[in-house]
Amino acid sequence: MKSPRKTKYNKLLALNKKLGENFSAIDHPGMQYLAKLFGSAGEDSFEEIKKQEPSVTRSQIAAGLEQGIRDLSMMLPAQEPEIRSAALSAFRDALKAEYPEFLERDKQRLAKVLGRGHIRTENEWYLLQSRLDEIEGDPEYEEETKRLWDLMDNYSS
Repeated sequence: MKSPRKTKYNKLLALNKKLGENFSAIDHPGMQYLAKLFGSAGEDSFEEIKKQEPSVTRSQIAAGLEQGIRDLSMMLPAQEPEIRSAALSAFRDALKAEYPEFLERDKQRLAKVLGRGHIRTENEWYLLQSRLDEIEGDPEYEEETKRLWDLMDNYSS
């Protein structure tokens, strides 16, 4: 029997749970906080939100969860490179396990923006910011970092 197709919403819930598990294995107070934050997102959270705001939909929740994933790189503790490295590794592991097309889709979207040479939307700006958070400070990506900053500065002005 064929298993049912997982929706974006279900993938994001599974991803959040996996992030909670992965982050809990990193011995750092900030990572323990993120483990609780991401690990607590689940179907019961949706039911609680529905009680507070009956008009909210799963797709709206999915959009919020997805933005939380994008904002994650800004939450990682940048002051300690070894912790940030472990956190990024845990993040990538969770994505590969639960929502691998997220990375591929972002890679394609990033290539479109870079090919076009300008940012059209706020979501694209956040996509570039997320990539910048991932690579900034690494000499191997110095040229890409400069290009991302230029695009983001042009969009802001």
